[in-house]
Amino acid sequence: MEDILNILQSSYGLQIQNYDDIGGQTLLETDHGLYYFYSYPAGYRSKRKFVERVKKHLETTSGFIILPFVETQGKQPFVTNEDELFFLHPGVREAVLEDPAYLTGQALAEFHQATVTLPKDRLSSSYVSLGTWPNTWKKRLGGYDQYRDEVDGKRGVIQPFDEYLLKSYSYVSALGDTAVRYLNGTGYQQIAKQTPALGRIAYQNFDKGYILFDEGGQRYLAGPYSWVVDMRSRDIGQWIKARIWDDGWNAGDTLRFLDGYNSVAPLLPEEYPMIYALLLYPGRFLRMVDLYHGLPLEEREQLSTEAWETGAEEELMAMERAIREFPLLLRESYGIEIPVVEWFHREPIGQA
Repeated sequence: MEDILNILQSSYGLQIQNYDDIGGQTLLETDHGLYYFYSYPAGYRSKRKFVERVKKHLETTSGFIILPFVETQGKQPFVTNEDELFFLHPGVREAVLEDPAYLTGQALAEFHQATVTLPKDRLSSSYVSLGTWPNTWKKRLGGYDQYRDEVDGKRGVIQPFDEYLLKSYSYVSALGDTAVRYLNGTGYQQIAKQTPALGRIAYQNFDKGYILFDEGGQRYLAGPYSWVVDMRSRDIGQWIKARIWDDGWNAGDTLRFLDGYNSVAPLLPEEYPMIYALLLYPGRFLRMVDLYHGLPLEEREQLSTEAWETGAEEELMAMERAIREFPLLLRESYGIEIPVVEWFHREPIGQA
């Protein structure tokens, strides 16, 4: 992170005094005030027209202010750093919310509603994720298969984290395969056809830091390069997962978030299985495998294996509880029944 901070300081002419990772953003405290920092793959440079089209539409259909990009000292809207793009938004005086989960759910529903009338011909097919979940998930699982095969084929000593990933392989692969089958078995493609009438745009990984509330009651959208064409269930499921990763499973917060969303735009009963499938799918674990797989051997040897193992285990255990309790929450709170997966419980790695 220090290298990134140095790049931001030199590119924007700032002195960064402190920073804090909050969900999908990094809050920067500088000698020029507060800024929000977001990072994207360098390939997103071509996403500019798509972002501008969606932004222009939202400015006329929603009550949100879309935060502008801060220009660099060279009058550019972002910084290019090898395979990444760095963006800054100006900070706002954020309110301390009494019921943040409920208000975030409401605001997210209003965001989705505002995108319903976005003309289809204004959306680039390059950024359409709608209808692609099963194939995308299977591709990521295939990467884990490839990693496993490569490690199995090696002779000699492997790294401790390789051992952990190999021990986790059967469980994680089965969990991912189950998520794909669950999607297909609960009508994913049919829901994908219905969702444009409910909202056309979603975030890739919706989290804290994308919808902001100021002290005057105004609401803001940040991180527009995260926008994709997809169903609203994606944002709902990703928010729930992000809260689980950060704080563990919290049925009360999850229910308040859903209540807030439903108060504006009630979810269809058929959409809840899509959210459950997202809980089943070990996406962050598989991204970690991809990241580790791509590291040079010398970097693998220098990793803090214990920290990576602990993080991976904590995520799997937290998601297990959510997978068990989410269907019960829906049944007790909304009278909605969804198919339940019962098989997944297992002992943590290293325990009897």
